[in-house]
Formats: sequence, C-alpha cells, structure tokens
Amino acid sequence: MTAALVDVPSEEWIDLIDVPDDETRARLLRLGLLDGRVKCHRQIRNGPVVIRRHGMEVALGRPLAEEITVERADGDRGPR
Repeated sequence: MTAALVDVPSEEWIDLIDVPDDETRARLLRLGLLDGRVKCHRQIRNGPVVIRRHGMEVALGRPLAEEITVERADGDRGPR
C-alpha cells in the first residue's frame, strides 16, 4: 500500500518509492536509504520525519516528506 512519508506512523517499516527532487534522491541513494527497507523512526509534530536504517538516522523536512511516496510493509516487518 502506498502513502506519503508524512502519513506513516512512527516505528513502521517502509520502502521509499518516489523522491521527486533529484538532488534529494541522489543524497538518499548515497546514504543507502533507497536500496532497501527503512524505518519511519519518528514523526515530530509539525516538524521533520526521522527515518532510520542500519543505525543511521536522517531527518527529512515535513514539506519534503509530504512529497515522498513510500510503500508500507504488509506483515513483513524489518529490513530486507
């Protein structure tokens, strides 16, 4: 099931499907966040969304998180 990153609850595993900004996509790719499942670690009210993978956390601003499309994990929890 797809959704915007900003709509995913904390602690849920997701795959980042579409990052509309080329520069942001390139940065996330270099950090290894586009080649597997990440955890929506924390939603800060009216603030950034923190995603986590392999112990690394990245805070994405709310306007950007509204534009990122993710696929939510169905039943299969955890990284792949």
